[in-house]
Amino acid sequence: MGHPLHIAHGVLSLDVGGLERLVIGLVRNARRQGHRVSVVCIERPGRLAAEAEAAGAVVVSLDKPHGRHPEYVDRAASVLSDLRPDVIHTHQIGAAWFLGRAARRLGPPRAPVLHTEHGNVFAERSGWWPTLKARLIIHTAARAVDRYCCVSAEIASAIARWRTVPRAKVEVVPNGISTDRPCDLPPPEVVRRSLGIPATALVVGTVGRLAEIKQQDILVRAAGKLPGVRLLLVGDGPERPRLEALVGELKLSDRVHFAGYQPCPEQFLRAMDVFCLPSRSEGFPISLLEAWLAGVPAVCSAVGGIPDVVAQGETALLVPTGDVPALVDALSRLLDDRDLRGRLGQAGQQVVRERYTLERVTSEYEVRYRSLLTTRGGAARCAS
Repeated sequence: MGHPLHIAHGVLSLDVGGLERLVIGLVRNARRQGHRVSVVCIERPGRLAAEAEAAGAVVVSLDKPHGRHPEYVDRAASVLSDLRPDVIHTHQIGAAWFLGRAARRLGPPRAPVLHTEHGNVFAERSGWWPTLKARLIIHTAARAVDRYCCVSAEIASAIARWRTVPRAKVEVVPNGISTDRPCDLPPPEVVRRSLGIPATALVVGTVGRLAEIKQQDILVRAAGKLPGVRLLLVGDGPERPRLEALVGELKLSDRVHFAGYQPCPEQFLRAMDVFCLPSRSEGFPISLLEAWLAGVPAVCSAVGGIPDVVAQGETALLVPTGDVPALVDALSRLLDDRDLRGRLGQAGQQVVRERYTLERVTSEYEVRYRSLLTTRGGAARCAS
C-alpha cells in the first residue's frame, strides 16, 4: 500500500482495557505489514507494555504524575523529536492534549496527528463543571489534531452537539478485533473447575474493568434473582472491594466468582452461557465483539454505540441501563432457551467476521494516515 511508515501510538498507559487491547492489535498488524511502531505512554507503561514490546513496538513512558502538568508537553516533544514518527495516533483525549501540542511545538515539517475517541466523555460526566472542563480539554486538544475519529456514531454526534471539534475533522471508524482464535485454550469445563463452578451450572459472565461506569453491581443484583445461576466477573479495578461487599450482603458468595485480571479472556468467555454488559456508558465495546467471536450470546445496556451494532433479538438482547427487572427478564429468557442462545451466539459471530475485524480497522486507519501525509504535501519517510 506504499512505503512502510513509522506509526507512534499515544495512550495514557497500556493498562488493561478494550482501548488498550485494540492498540496492541493495531501494533501487531502494523508490524506484520512491515511498519515501525512506537507507543508513547503519558503516565506509565502499564500491564500490556510487555505485549507491545513482544510484538515489536518501542514503548516509551513520560511518567507524568496525575494532573495536567503542562511542562510534560516539552518532554513529549523531546520524545517525538527522538522517535521521528511519520504519523501520531492518539487514544484518549489526555494523550491527544499532550502529544498533539508537543507535535506542534516541533514545527514544520511535523508528523500529522490522528486521534481516536473511544468513549463519550460527556455521558461519563454529570454536572456543569465536569462537562465544561471536558469541553475545554477536548477543544484545546482538537486544535492540535488533524483528524478526529470516533469509534461510534453516538460519540461523533456528541462531539458535534457540544461543538468541541470542527465537523470537518470528525469521522467514524468502528472498532475491530482479531478473528484468529487461540488454538491452545483449555476446555470450558477445565476453566469452570478451576473456579469451582459445576460443569452443568448455567453461567452469566462479563469481562471488563471493575469500575462504576461498568455497573457490575447491577449484574450482581440481577444474579441474586436468578436461582442457581452462577456469575463470573473477569477483570479487576477500583470497584472490586465494593462488589465483594455487595456479594456478601446479598449472600451470594457461593454463586459469584471473581476471576481477577486475565491476560487471555477468551478462555473465560467460552465458559459462559451468556455474556452481559450492563454499563451506563460505552463507546464500542471490544468485550462484546470478543464474546460474539466466542459464540456467546449477549445481553447489553442500550447505551453508546451498542444499539448501532446490535440487532435487537437477532444478534443480542438490549435492556435499559440500570433496570434490574429488565435485565433479569432478558437473562432469564436466554438462560431458559438453549436454541435462542445458539442462534444469537452464531449470529453475533457472523457479524464480527463480516464487519468488525482487526484487518478492516487497521486498513481504515492506514488509509487515513497516508491521506494526512499526502495532504501535508510530503511523502512518508521510508521507515528503516
